Amino acid sequence: MLWVLFLLLVAGISLILFMWFSAHHDHLDVREITDASLGEIDELRLFFISDIHKRKLREETLSKVGMVDVVIIGGDLVDKRTSSERLEKNLTLLKRWKAPVYFIPGNNDHEFETGALLEVLQEHGILPLSNVDETVEVSQGKNIVLSGLDPYFLQPRRNASYINDLDGYQVLCVHDPYVFARMNKEDQDRFNLVLSGHTHGGQIRIFGMGPYERGGWSRNGARTILVSEGYGTSLFSLRLGTKAECHVIHVKSGKK
Repeated sequence: MLWVLFLLLVAGISLILFMWFSAHHDHLDVREITDASLGEIDELRLFFISDIHKRKLREETLSKVGMVDVVIIGGDLVDKRTSSERLEKNLTLLKRWKAPVYFIPGNNDHEFETGALLEVLQEHGILPLSNVDETVEVSQGKNIVLSGLDPYFLQPRRNASYINDLDGYQVLCVHDPYVFARMNKEDQDRFNLVLSGHTHGGQIRIFGMGPYERGGWSRNGARTILVSEGYGTSLFSLRLGTKAECHVIHVKSGKK
């Protein structure tokens, strides 16, 4: 009986250590997309990260990214557990590419004092996108349109009617993928690329089952959709059956 209890204890400790390792072992997802909607832009390189929460970004991971045109933080940059020091260090690391950095709010960001978070973002030259479009120059006067949909934080709104039909390749970032799923088709059809997070892929999956579906890439008509499983964790710093991930997205026009 004592041996059985001992083995169960060892198995339990081993499982927890494995889950902790899974939550802190970074997966850098590098994805190439061909999309003729880029028009005159030959290629576009984006770095996307969501759900950092209280995790410390690993410089070793970011050093593998290479050059990027735009950095997008897809919500839950912080939560109530995040220290100001950790926030400052993470933002400094995300500016390493000298590329414009944009922040789209998530549901946990309001746990960090709103005014303080916005002040820190401003100090670092990071632009929050709350239900606005931003025309971003990515290549010698050639632009993309980045739209941030924010149903939680600054200007709560759950549809895309505010978004202008601007010319150019259109990227939507919305923290919760179900917000995009509930849009009507006309609003969805505005976008070429949709980036989201929030679900953590379920974070802890027992026999493949979890509170949310796994994250990943999919197609919806002519657009490409990413639901990231996120970089950090909520509640417990543990994962099972999901990845701690961030993304390099390389979009090519397909022109020869």
